[in-house]
Amino acid sequence: MAADPNLAGESPPGRSRLLLVSADPALIEITGTAARRMSAWLEVMPTPDAAYAWLLHPSPTCTHVLAPAALAQSDVDNLAGMVDEATAGRAKVFLLGPPGAGNATGDGKSVIHIDPYDAASLEAALRANPPASDVTRRSLGAAALRTSLHDGRLRIRFQPVLETHSLRMIGVEALSRLHHPDFGILRPAQFMPQAIKTGQERALSATAAARAVMDLRGQSFMQERYIAFNVPLPTFLNDAGHVRALDICAIAGHPVDRVVIELVETTDAPDLVTLAASVERWRKVGFNVTIDDAGPRLPHWRDMLDLPFNGVKLDGSLAAVDDAAVAEAEAIVGIAKRNGQYVVAEGIENAAAVARMRALGADALQGFFFCRPMPAPALRIWAEAWETLIGAESAMA
Repeated sequence: MAADPNLAGESPPGRSRLLLVSADPALIEITGTAARRMSAWLEVMPTPDAAYAWLLHPSPTCTHVLAPAALAQSDVDNLAGMVDEATAGRAKVFLLGPPGAGNATGDGKSVIHIDPYDAASLEAALRANPPASDVTRRSLGAAALRTSLHDGRLRIRFQPVLETHSLRMIGVEALSRLHHPDFGILRPAQFMPQAIKTGQERALSATAAARAVMDLRGQSFMQERYIAFNVPLPTFLNDAGHVRALDICAIAGHPVDRVVIELVETTDAPDLVTLAASVERWRKVGFNVTIDDAGPRLPHWRDMLDLPFNGVKLDGSLAAVDDAAVAEAEAIVGIAKRNGQYVVAEGIENAAAVARMRALGADALQGFFFCRPMPAPALRIWAEAWETLIGAESAMA
């Protein structure tokens, strides 16, 4: 989505940019004064929805995001998640008000309380340019993971999947994040290996699926569109895994035939007979089942494509401009098409990758070129804007 100059002006070079999410005149005045003293650029968005719309634009550069502590906790969680995704963890959310003064709580890492009436502390916090997050080097222990799940710290981001030629949204992938009080916001690479190692992957997968379908429950923009979930191999092979998934869909009222199970594999060659039986079991009750990350990280993808999967998702590395990547992508797409399987290409980051995957015959596309993962409220805003944009471009064609 191209940036709208009427929505967000360009800050002068070298000046930090602050985003205030509030319509409170007092907070606007306080933060405006602090911004002027710092020669910073202050962007004011009256509501979380307005902030989501601003953060959905490409490269929404901001060093800090400020919001009143009276904001509802769900809004704070969604705002923190959107900021984390949009700025790659570089920006933090500052709640203007000491702990206990409002509804929301911070986690000490990605969400921090500041007293707006303490001018010195406010300016000091705003001048402290947050360093790049180091959470990629951290991982949760088994007990910490169990506590995080028990305390309801799992959150879901959604990334749209688009039909290759029309670029209309046909579904979303649900992606898990853990909002941890010590480490901040963690991605699956930092907790899923521990979950599998300690046998917590089933609880984690079920919690994520339940949260995702409830987050999107009743949303009109999701009509006829699917939700894709990543399911680790141990959960997929479990005899009761599909039963639990059916229960989650029934509780949320989400049609089973609009759920895609993306099998997250390991580099170890699976027992193909057992795997084929599991695929049949999930498909028999109505789920669509695909292979995730087919490519260099999944060396046995050729054997798996001969199993009764509905489709395959290409590893994001295959979207690169590289002869070897193009050759492997072409091989996977060719076999999938002969087997009657659909193909999703992820990792799409530029127009050239779109053209390349169209030429190869991929059925759907996913990647940062269209948008980053986002919380459900931001997804609704993006979907409405994207449909308007696609409709306008179709009318001009």
